[in-house]
Amino acid sequence: MPLILAVCLLCSSAHAQYFGQNKTRYRSFDFKILKTEHFDIHYYDEHSEAAVEFGRMAERWYSRFRVLLNHELSSRQIIVLYASHTDFRGTTVLPDYIGETTGGVTEGLRRRIIMPLAGPLADTDHVLGHELVHAFQFDMTSRPGPLGGSGLPGSLRFPLWFIEGMAEYLSVGPSDPHTAMWMRDAVKREQLPAAKKLDDPKYFP
Repeated sequence: MPLILAVCLLCSSAHAQYFGQNKTRYRSFDFKILKTEHFDIHYYDEHSEAAVEFGRMAERWYSRFRVLLNHELSSRQIIVLYASHTDFRGTTVLPDYIGETTGGVTEGLRRRIIMPLAGPLADTDHVLGHELVHAFQFDMTSRPGPLGGSGLPGSLRFPLWFIEGMAEYLSVGPSDPHTAMWMRDAVKREQLPAAKKLDDPKYFP
């Protein structure tokens, strides 16, 4: 019995002291809401001007996707906008740890988009378009649940390469220098994966 107790205490202590995956929140934000025709954009004062421009970009993407996908979102789209990637990584909107390379997140159930302003405006515009494609995917594949709300989107069962590939294709376009570079490099090194290997985490989309 003492041995089991000692092992349990050791494990709990090791878990409590583990460092590197805990989310650091440096300060609290006084969020306001910018309402556009289709969006509720949550922002805070230090990037209020950028939030207005962001709203214009969001409506521009919405106009494209509503025509291309022949679909109107079933409700207003919520976006939680952070002024920097550091602020975004400390968000309490999402419980999970956010890595350094994550540009934005769209929730599958609530369909909220959480993202930061990137350095160049073009990068912010790209991430916004990418995440908004996910919002359309989730909304289009949701079905009413037993309590009258939306159930889990059917698109969550689609292969990740399809979900992410569609979002990237519709936000970047069919011709992109970076994509072309990666493809040429994979072909030259004979590391282009077969279709059946696209679900392998090695080729995470």
